[in-house]
Amino acid sequence: MQSSTLLYILLAIVVGVGLVYFNYYRAKKRREMFAGFAAQHGWSYVPANHSLAGQWAGTPFRTGDNWRVKNVLSGPYNGHQMVAFDYSYQTHTTNGKGQRRTTTHNFGVVVLQLPGALPHLEVTHEGIFGGAVANAFGFRDIQFESDQFNRAFRVKADDERFGHAVVTPRMMELLLARGEIGWRFEGNSLVGWDNGAHNPNEVLNRLALLEQVALNVPPYVWRDYAGVDPRGQQPAYPQQPSAYPQQPPAGGPTYP
Repeated sequence: MQSSTLLYILLAIVVGVGLVYFNYYRAKKRREMFAGFAAQHGWSYVPANHSLAGQWAGTPFRTGDNWRVKNVLSGPYNGHQMVAFDYSYQTHTTNGKGQRRTTTHNFGVVVLQLPGALPHLEVTHEGIFGGAVANAFGFRDIQFESDQFNRAFRVKADDERFGHAVVTPRMMELLLARGEIGWRFEGNSLVGWDNGAHNPNEVLNRLALLEQVALNVPPYVWRDYAGVDPRGQQPAYPQQPSAYPQQPPAGGPTYP
């Protein structure tokens, strides 16, 4: 009996050590992959910068605890500054026996700097419960003329007129074709995210999507709401200083 117990203990130790090594090796290979990816595109790379977790207020930030930002890429992307990273946070539940369970939630995040600050607007996929149930609980989203778009996406905006001005038929066509991630305007940031860790190809695809979203914002919206001339990305009147440095420092971008 004692020998069997000892065997189980030794087996558990071996499995535990193996899992630790496997996770370490996987994280190391991931760091190497993103470091090489950054070098190919002339971007900077830092293994971690947890302070970035507090720079944006919406999904998936500002919830749970133990916020972690890893594998941070930053640099220029087609005339914009961008930052992309792995993000995670933890939540905790307790069952009837007082046992505590911790769940880690992982996301791939990409952020594109905008030429000016726009009002808050968020576009996400419809949840599994559908818009009708969500609306019954007060989470009413903006409705558009396209029933197909309304079934596929939820659009939230502080200013409904702004929402209708941005989500034009061309924007709806773009998102129905490739709106695979959630995104929102938050100040002069265009933030995109999706569940799970991303890979280099997904980073490029998501940056391309965010760029197309920005390009599909009508020129008059940029002028009226951000005071920016979209043709040359020049301010039409004095703007607040950008939250992004023009050239990220060697240690990665610094956000206020």
